[in-house]
Order: sequence, then structure tokens, then C-alpha cells
Amino acid sequence: MMRRRQAIALGLALAAHRFTRSAHAMGRLPMAGTVTMRVPHDTARLDPYDLSDPMAAIVGSAIFEPVFRLDAAGTPYPSLAQSAPVRDGATVRVTMREGLRSSRGRPVDAHDLVTSVERALAGGATALLSEISRPTVLRGQSRVAVFRDVDPVELARVLSSPLLGLSSRSSSPVAPDGTGPFRAETSTDRLTLTRNRYAARGPAFLDQITLMRAAELAEPLRAFEARQVDVGWLGAGYYQQRSDAVSFDFGSVAWIVLRTGSEAGPWGGPGVAQRLLDGIAPERLAQLVIGSYPAQSAPITWGGAPCDLMAPARSPHLIEVARTLASILSAPGHELSVRVLPDSEIDRRRRSRAYALMIDVVRPVGPAGIGTLIALATADDPARARSIVRSPPKLTSFAPRVLARTLRLGVVGDLLIAGATLPSIHLLPQPDGLGWDLGNSYRLGA
Repeated sequence: MMRRRQAIALGLALAAHRFTRSAHAMGRLPMAGTVTMRVPHDTARLDPYDLSDPMAAIVGSAIFEPVFRLDAAGTPYPSLAQSAPVRDGATVRVTMREGLRSSRGRPVDAHDLVTSVERALAGGATALLSEISRPTVLRGQSRVAVFRDVDPVELARVLSSPLLGLSSRSSSPVAPDGTGPFRAETSTDRLTLTRNRYAARGPAFLDQITLMRAAELAEPLRAFEARQVDVGWLGAGYYQQRSDAVSFDFGSVAWIVLRTGSEAGPWGGPGVAQRLLDGIAPERLAQLVIGSYPAQSAPITWGGAPCDLMAPARSPHLIEVARTLASILSAPGHELSVRVLPDSEIDRRRRSRAYALMIDVVRPVGPAGIGTLIALATADDPARARSIVRSPPKLTSFAPRVLARTLRLGVVGDLLIAGATLPSIHLLPQPDGLGWDLGNSYRLGA
């Protein structure tokens, strides 16, 4: 019988009419091949619970599998759980599948689910989990996690969030250990994804994907044009497009945002950042490849005191965004200077709001709609986000740039999964539309 991942990929490939004649005849896909690319983001760490981790947004779904997933109608179904959550009096039980192992071969059970929920609560899912009790492991039954006073369906929806991918208890940002189709190995110059033979829903088709760290946004394009890599990140070439390139666009997996902090003074209030961004002509941001941009509103430049626009050292892409915005928004007597800081300092200032302006990333916590508002509000003010989870507002628009008009951050654009690849490489979209499905992607002729 076909493994679940093979069956899913076969259906996706048939629907896209992308099989070769021989693949049609065999009715299966090759379990072989490697893919290389360069990406302008940090490869030394990856944290699925970090709301602001761009690499987790890009490849997290290939490494970490959630306990539940959502179908096309938004209904949760078991992924790593044995069944739907079961109510037992005042408690709800989630039973993990038997025999689960992490990518590093460690047994996985309800203790790992409890640890993952605690990590998510301390990270980017603090508001999303605010109405969910801290789970415990049922005594004598290591596969059963117990939650109190929660609706079973709502619990399954929350546990389907990309901010709640299951990791082993020994997993860390520098040594990620999940149950997805790939095992990840981090280093300062590359992130290596290798087929995970313990994958709960079936291993990847590709043997390996190597993502090498690029020092600037143009580097991946030059490498693809020079035929040094298999995938062109955000394009098909720098000076000219490769003639054999096949374009792909799997949309946004996060938002690039401009934060305003306590040092911005009157210019740090709700909506100010979005007004600044809405006043920029779209063509001035085109080289950043951050998705479509609305028509320009009334132009406005920074009116606060001269200050630093902070950017995280882990993302050359975000540094280029910061430099572009600084040049556009600066005015005589109100100059912006880009200041690149390490993760630890960015995190400290983000938590204390001890900055004037900062470029950052915000990952989705769930499907578009109220999930968009929860994610952006969590990045701005976790207390307000928890209030939104308790009493969701009825809004006429959940467009990110509209929502940001009431927040102390503005949406610059999207962190996209797009570019070009070789004709032999077939990259597939996630069923939920959030990025690419690397586990089901394959390479013909490998």
C-alpha cells in the first residue's frame, strides 16, 4: 500500500498535470534527488515557536508536523494524534499515535506535546493559547495529554497552528528535532534538510535540500543565473533570466513589518507606521520583492528625531528592506540610520520596546481572517491579543495593512515563497495554500 505522503503527492501531481509520460506509466514518484538554493536568511538556527523567525516561516512545515491539520473547509483532522480530541467530563484527552519517533530517532509521546505547548506559550503563541489550559500527561498513559475546560474542536484548531509544530523534548533552535518529512542540520553557512526516515506521515521524496546563506538579496539570483544552484530565490536571474527556468509562486508565509517603539515619541502611536508605509510609491520598493503593494496615499516622511532603524543581523533580506526604507523616509533633521543587531539584542529590545523603529517579521498563527489579527496583535501587544482571542471583533476587513492602522507596527510587504527552478524539479504548494510542500516535492531523472 502507498505511504500517505506518496498518495498525497501523486494526487497533487496529477491535478497539476506535471507528470512525465514515464511517471504516468509507473504511477509513482522517484525517491531520490537533491536540490540546492541560496536564501538571504540565517541558517544557524530555526525556532518553530518564534513569531519572528523568517527561516521557520520558510521551511518550518518541512521539519515540524502539527498534531492536527485543517482541511480545505477549515475542519481539523488528526495528523500525529490517534483521533480527534475526546471529552472526558471536565477534561479533554489528546492521544498521540503509537510508535512516533522524531527525526533524530527519539520516541515521541504526550510528554513532547506538553513540552511543545509550553514552548509555544512562551513564544509566539502566547495569545493563541491564552484560552487553552496547560496540558498534563495522564498518569500511567504516556501517549495521552489532558487539557481542562476547553472545547475539543477549538483545541484541535489551536493545535493545528504552524506555531505549534511538534518537537521532541531535546529539540532546540540550533538542533531542531521534529516529526516532519525532513531532518534539519543547522550551521553558519547552510541549513541542510535530509529525508527523515522516521517521518510520521511518510518521508520526503527528495534525498536532501541544501539552503545556503546568502549575504544579500541579489546573491541567490546571480547563483541561479550562473547555474550554481537549482532554485532561484525570488527570481530567475540577476542580469538576465535563465532560458530554462520555470517560475513558481506559492505566496506569502509571513509579513515584513515596521515596528514603532517607545523611543519614537509621538511618532510611535498606533497607525503611524502604516501611514508612513502607505505614503511610499510602490515602484520604490519593487526591488525588494515583497509582493503587491497598494496605490500610494499622501506621501509622508519620518517626522521624529534622528534615530536608528534597527534590523536583525540574521536576515540580509530584512537589512535591505531597512536600508531602502531609511533612504525613502529620511528628511533633513529627521534622518534614519540603519543599525544591524544580533538576535539577542533584537529580542531584548523587541520585548522592552526600547527602540524607535525596527524591521521585523511576523508569522501567521493560523488561517487568514481572525488569525491574521491575532498574529499582528501578538507582535504589537500580547495583552491586547489575548483580549482579541477571548472576544473576537467583528470587522469588515482582515487585510493586514488595514488591521495595522490600529497597531504600533505597519506592514511593509510579504515574505514570499517564489522564484524559479529547473524543469526537472517539481515544487508543490501546501494544501492549505501557506507556502510550499517540500516533503511532497520531487525531482525527475534523479
